Amino acid sequence: MGLADETLATSGITALVVALALRSVERPGLDITASVGPVVTHVRVSGSAERVRTTLRDLTHALANLPVQHRETETRALDERQTDAVGVMAWRYGFQSYGLGPGQHVGLHGATATDLRSWSAERFASSNAVAWYAGDEEPDLGLALPAGGLAAAPCPPPAVPEPVLSLPAEAPAGGPNVVWEVVAPDVPALQVLAEVARRTLFRRMRQDQGWTYDVSAAIGVLDGREATLRIAAGLRPETAAEATGEFLDTLGRLRYFVAEDDVAAARAHLLLAFDEPHQEAMWLPDEALLTLLGQPVPSPAKRRAAIAEVTAADVVSLARAAWDTGLLVAPVGSGWAGTAVARRGAGEAVTGRAFERIDVDATIVVGDHGATLRDGRTRTTVRFAETAALLAHPDGGRLLVALDGARIPFEPTLHDDLDASTVAELVDRHVPEELVVPVPRATAPERPDKERIKQAGRARADREVEEDGILRTAGAAVAGTGKAVLELGKLAGILALVLVLLAAVGGTLFSGVLLMVWIGSLLDGERDWLTLAVVVPAGLACAGVTWLTYNAVIRLGGEDQGKADDAG
Repeated sequence: MGLADETLATSGITALVVALALRSVERPGLDITASVGPVVTHVRVSGSAERVRTTLRDLTHALANLPVQHRETETRALDERQTDAVGVMAWRYGFQSYGLGPGQHVGLHGATATDLRSWSAERFASSNAVAWYAGDEEPDLGLALPAGGLAAAPCPPPAVPEPVLSLPAEAPAGGPNVVWEVVAPDVPALQVLAEVARRTLFRRMRQDQGWTYDVSAAIGVLDGREATLRIAAGLRPETAAEATGEFLDTLGRLRYFVAEDDVAAARAHLLLAFDEPHQEAMWLPDEALLTLLGQPVPSPAKRRAAIAEVTAADVVSLARAAWDTGLLVAPVGSGWAGTAVARRGAGEAVTGRAFERIDVDATIVVGDHGATLRDGRTRTTVRFAETAALLAHPDGGRLLVALDGARIPFEPTLHDDLDASTVAELVDRHVPEELVVPVPRATAPERPDKERIKQAGRARADREVEEDGILRTAGAAVAGTGKAVLELGKLAGILALVLVLLAAVGGTLFSGVLLMVWIGSLLDGERDWLTLAVVVPAGLACAGVTWLTYNAVIRLGGEDQGKADDAG
């Protein structure tokens, strides 16, 4: 059970269930940790066999009988937590499935006591759980989870969806780090690729250039068949542009060549883990995860053999295939990945009723199929059919959030003609009830003062004047281009007529010469009437063409001269 099982409208419900259950077992000095990942929720307890047994017994009892009376307190605590995680997965998959990352707790306030109990009973069941232990003494676990025994098949993880944007791409998520994340098959070669990339980047960016102090490469679990490889490096502002370029160039070269020595060094580093004592215990968490995902569980010997067999060709092949799934987050520049920067809400603008903001140069247009926010020259569109959640505030404010992460706020206090009832009429009725999430807030945005309203009006007027000037300039340019094309066409027409005129004059003269020759042959007593029957009509036709083309040339030339005289 993990974040990918939630929706944006229910996000945070798993973390809240875990927090409520832990509240029942937490004690001073108790070594217990819990984390909610994309597909698995992991609780770990350390201590004596008796303490582990007692804690897990009480924890599973709390999950089966959730203490929802503490819901408000734990909701407030979770809601106040901040996360520094870069939302790369949200750019890749949108606010759904594996795109829902840690710290997204939109659904906390909408989760009722019934919702929490139902979620815990359905998801935190013994058929969907694995217990493992490491120690000298086997604890006598009495787990009180409902729904069958451990032998039952676990719930399968959600399928990995298609990305919501074209890859490779660059996501403007900001931050001081450059991050390159790819999705690839979860195979041993991915571990070797991660280590080769980390070592190569450390050598180029740390030892050779001194552009970073830390380079990391981490593999994240998806559905057990595919995994993410996230490579990151911290950058300094003064060298961020150069370092980002070198970062991508270094990774890009791995698609074409990887030295055998680098692969051997990476393999040796990974194989060191197999020389540690207590091998069986070390792999227990990973084996539990594979069991939950329904994947084969290899022995340590098989794991070691699989890594030892990875070749440089395997690494290059995987790097080349993974590159096409790449998503970049960089603190500077754009287009580093060879593609345009990804933008949320880039759909076609909707038509409908327009509502101007009074505090900034922004307008919201609401139609039957969605809404478009024009903020200056930026357009953001959210279709109701692609809504991830509608955050509903008690004061009537709304925040419409699309699956791709685009957001459009509706704040009645910042519009003269948009009140809470109008928002409900235009927006709420188009969004399914299960996607409307009540979200409290201390205060609504205050109505701006008169000076702020005047500034917004001036900014809107300046933009409209500038856009009107751009349109006029563009229109004049188009008109001038059309006129030039027309003049060129006319000139080409005159030139063609002159050529026809010359040919017709030549034909007329040639026909006259042939006629004179025929007359001479007639005086000599020869009567070739066939020649006369051909020459005379041909000569008359050429003469007619000459007359017509001459008049056409004179007429076109006269029009141009007349225009020149008028201009003078």
